[in-house]
Amino acid sequence: MKKFKLVLLSVVLGLMLCACGEKQTTSFSDLEASVLMQQYGAEDINIQTWRSYRAATIANSYVVETIDAIIDDPSILGAPFDTFTYPEVETHVYQASGFLTDGYAFANAVDNFQKGYVETGRIVTREEPIVYVDGDEIIVDIACTCENRNADIEMIFVNDLSEMKLTSAAFNPRYTTGEKMNKAGLNTVIGMGTVFVMLIAIAIIINLLGPVTRFIEKVSKAVKAFFHKLFHPEDKAEEGINKAVEQIVKNETAESSDAELVAVIAAAVAAYEGTTDTSGFVVRSIRKIKRQ
Repeated sequence: MKKFKLVLLSVVLGLMLCACGEKQTTSFSDLEASVLMQQYGAEDINIQTWRSYRAATIANSYVVETIDAIIDDPSILGAPFDTFTYPEVETHVYQASGFLTDGYAFANAVDNFQKGYVETGRIVTREEPIVYVDGDEIIVDIACTCENRNADIEMIFVNDLSEMKLTSAAFNPRYTTGEKMNKAGLNTVIGMGTVFVMLIAIAIIINLLGPVTRFIEKVSKAVKAFFHKLFHPEDKAEEGINKAVEQIVKNETAESSDAELVAVIAAAVAAYEGTTDTSGFVVRSIRKIKRQ
C-alpha cells in the first residue's frame, strides 16, 4: 500500500510540473513536496532522501540499461549513435528512456563504457546504488560484477527534483593494489626514461652547436668582408699602401742591421791584425757557418 502511495505521489508531482511549463523549475517548493509526501503516507522520507532515491533509480534502472542497449545496437535510437549531435543525443535519450541528460556527458559515457567492457567484459550483476549528496550534485556509485574484472560506475546528477539531469557517468575497472603498484612503477620508469632521453638529446644538440656556431661566424665574416670590399673599394687601396709601407720599413730595418754587423766584423778583423784601419779590406758577404 505504501509503494502504491509513493507511485501516486510521483504521478501528482509530474502533473504539477507539466501544468507549470517545461522551464519553470520552481513550480513547487521543497516544503510543498514534503507536504504532499506526508499526505500520501511518506512521513519518514524527507525531500533530499526523495531526490537521492530518484537519482539512484534513474542511474540503475535507466541510464545503465540505455547505455548497454546503445552498445548492443548503435542504431537503436533511430540512427547510428555516433552521427547524433549533442542536442540530438539529449532529445533522443529523453524520448527513448525518459530521463534528462547532458548530450556531451552521455556520449562520453557510452564511449567510456564501451572501452571499459573490452577489459572487464559485460556486467553480470549490479549491487544496490550508494548515494552521496554534495551541494548541488547527487553522486551515485554502483558496484558491478563483470565477466572478467569487477568495476564501479559513478554518475552525477543535478540536485534538483524537478530537473534531475545526468551531467557525468564513468565506468571504472577495479584494480588490485598490486596492479596499481605495477602501473605506478611502469609510469615512473617511463617518465624517468623520457627525462633521461631528453637530457641526452639536449647534450648532443649543445655539442653540435659549437661547430655550427663557429661555421656560421666564419661564413658571416667572409660575407661581411666581401660586401665591405664591394661597397668600399678605397679601403682596399689603403690596405695595399699600408702593406707596402710595412714592407719598406721591414727592408730598411734589415739593411740597417746588416750594415751594423759589417762594421762590427771589420772592426774585429782590424783589431786582430793590430790596427784600427779597416780600409785595407772589404767585407763582401756574411755567411753563417754551422758548427759540428
